[in-house]
Amino acid sequence: MSNGGDFGTAKYLSKKMKAKGLQKLKFYCQICLKQCRDENGFKQHIKSPSHLAKISKITKDDIDSFSIKFEKDFLRLLRLSHGEKKIEANKFYNEFIQDKDHTHMNATRFTSLSKFIQHLSKTGKVKIYGLDSISGNKDIDMGTLMISYIDTSSENLLHKQRIQELESSEKSEQEVRRILLEKQISQGQTAVEDTVEETPSSPLNIDEKISIPLKLTQKKSLKVQKKRPKKNIFN
Repeated sequence: MSNGGDFGTAKYLSKKMKAKGLQKLKFYCQICLKQCRDENGFKQHIKSPSHLAKISKITKDDIDSFSIKFEKDFLRLLRLSHGEKKIEANKFYNEFIQDKDHTHMNATRFTSLSKFIQHLSKTGKVKIYGLDSISGNKDIDMGTLMISYIDTSSENLLHKQRIQELESSEKSEQEVRRILLEKQISQGQTAVEDTVEETPSSPLNIDEKISIPLKLTQKKSLKVQKKRPKKNIFN
């Protein structure tokens, strides 16, 4: 009678799918590159001779190597996936661990995600939003904590410099236009004031009598002179 685990059965396929799928990170052994299915299996593994033999050969340099690779892969995915946009730290970490081949945090010198995020912030690699201060001695409440990648590459810095220069030139041009406009307005006001001063208007006195001289042209009277009769010398 089959126990449900035989080849080709539904239980067999379910086990295979679980084995291929993403398991709990705390049950993964980075040293042996082995994923354990549960806590019991993980405890048995870390007590196995093969695991203990590998652990005995691990040095501080190995831990540092795992830490550097973990940080490098984390930042690389953050840069490629989100650039310098903000994203929740927990949400992005879940994106990062979807790759089964990623370097696991339990093999690094970082004891928690919050400690790792604090390290990235202090080294100027990510920006944290929603915290007034950062303490390296205590875990921070991740909650909905937002982070963003800080791109310090020479290409990005050059790109930002060009944008700043363009914005500065646009501001300078606008400032010049503003100064010219203000100057034209000032000159126009000065011209109006000068015109008013040259032609002052005197107040009109209604009671003042205005005399208008009138010249009357009189026609000369023509005097008719009577002609005296001529004397007759023969009379």
